[in-house]
Amino acid sequence: MTVVVALVLSTVLAARGGQAKTHGKESVRIYVVAAEVPGGSPPGDALQGRLAAVRELREALRRKAGLRVVDDRAQADVTVEVTDREQQSAGEGGFGGVKLTPFVNTIIRVRVTFGEHQSELKGMGPGTGSRAAKDAADGLLKWIERNRADRPPPSDGRAVAGAKAFVPLAA
Repeated sequence: MTVVVALVLSTVLAARGGQAKTHGKESVRIYVVAAEVPGGSPPGDALQGRLAAVRELREALRRKAGLRVVDDRAQADVTVEVTDREQQSAGEGGFGGVKLTPFVNTIIRVRVTFGEHQSELKGMGPGTGSRAAKDAADGLLKWIERNRADRPPPSDGRAVAGAKAFVPLAA
């Protein structure tokens, strides 16, 4: 009997298309890519850092409810370009006079685009890039909610309820 109940429950959840976490709303599709270097400079440490940040950011975004990472830009609602990943020294440290690991702060900078909305965000964290990627994913989720990217655009040209309208000032 328990096996039958578990089977029915898993079938119902699978039929909902993975929307159990999002309370029936469709997930926001996000495409994450490393930004191109202008001038066609050869790949180096900067590109390798951005590619590592893309991997870390994708992993952090996969853990966020309501967000789904896609592999095709055409399928995405929101595009995220990793523009920079840097590590800054946070000083020397150690235990008993022995230096175990260097103390660093990692910063991941991203450019987020949804329709005509575009913004620059950053994530910061001590140590490796996974903490900075988690911070960037948290900021991205808040940006999506602020810019109403979690709702589909209206099909009849009306403004989304609660969105601010642009009103030009008279000269």
